[in-house]
Amino acid sequence: MKSVLITGSSSGFGREVAVMLARRGWLVLASMRDTAKRDRLYELAKAVGAPTESIRVMPLDVASDSSRREAAERVVEITDGNLSAVLHNAGYTTTGFFEDLSGEQCRHILETNLIGAMDLTRRLLPALRHNGSGRIAVISSNAVNVPHPMFSVYAAAKWALEGWCEALSMELRPLGVDVLIFQPGNHDTAFGSHAVPVLPEHSAYEGLAERALPRLAGLSQYSRPSHKASRRMCDVLERARPPLRTRLGVDDVAASLLARLAPYRLRRMGVERITGLGR
Repeated sequence: MKSVLITGSSSGFGREVAVMLARRGWLVLASMRDTAKRDRLYELAKAVGAPTESIRVMPLDVASDSSRREAAERVVEITDGNLSAVLHNAGYTTTGFFEDLSGEQCRHILETNLIGAMDLTRRLLPALRHNGSGRIAVISSNAVNVPHPMFSVYAAAKWALEGWCEALSMELRPLGVDVLIFQPGNHDTAFGSHAVPVLPEHSAYEGLAERALPRLAGLSQYSRPSHKASRRMCDVLERARPPLRTRLGVDDVAASLLARLAPYRLRRMGVERITGLGR
């Protein structure tokens, strides 16, 4: 039986992919910071006919070194040192201007979206290398193509995550371990609603926030069903020769094309028009 550790399995892509892979015969180690949220995962599994006995929920706070260590030890124990794949899905962001963020907030965003995935991967690599066919997958973001204002640290984390993945892929390819990047556009997950708002009293950016926040919230009306992207992730994970990068959504495909072909000035003008932050 193939086995996979999925971080952030309590909602969104993590929960959907966990259920879909369990239905396909995988042993799913579904980790989440708050295991009290496991009920929604099992409810979805029962609704689609996925075997709940193939899903094992385990606690993991990806921003905690001790939690990552304990989770990695538990994964190695459960899989007998032979893990097929890890999907780094856990992540979050703030919605706020960079100057308004504290150093602690910046570090926590980077720890959750980048450092946690790197450290957990390092701890699990012996188990992933065991049969020379492991998979390391990360969920990145369209923010790599179009970094939005008020999400600067999140964009920095995702840019770094993809750079790490490209280099890691070359290191591990000779050992039979594949690295996969899933780059989703706008989907109807709870990611946006979970974003932590940051706007201190008397902020110099208060007027800009009043313009931008309603426009950013309105982008949710253009989101696509997440289950289609989740199904494609499962398909790619099971491919014999998966690509390094999979773009999920027409907006991500279009944005990546613009990032390669259009000068920054034009892309900036487009974002300013969407957010209302132009001069």
